[in-house]
Amino acid sequence: MANSIYNVKLTDKDVYKILYLNKVKKLLPYQIEKQFPVSKATIKNIVNGKSRKDCYYSFMNYMERHPRKIKKLFPGLTQQQLNGMEKE
Repeated sequence: MANSIYNVKLTDKDVYKILYLNKVKKLLPYQIEKQFPVSKATIKNIVNGKSRKDCYYSFMNYMERHPRKIKKLFPGLTQQQLNGMEKE
């Protein structure tokens, strides 16, 4: 089976990470797409709640109910990694 950008599936964890990067760290879709093997359009659809709605609504609900905890969801992401994404 050939692997291309069009048949790659994101895990729920990937989707939550995308939402975290956009909603908490304020990265834009073009900055996030460099971390995942999907298009900018796919990233936009996720962060706008048009695809992977189950993950989107779960994340947004959690973010609203636990504003302090949300910042600790991805402790492995260092500020240096985030800075690298912002510059690219």
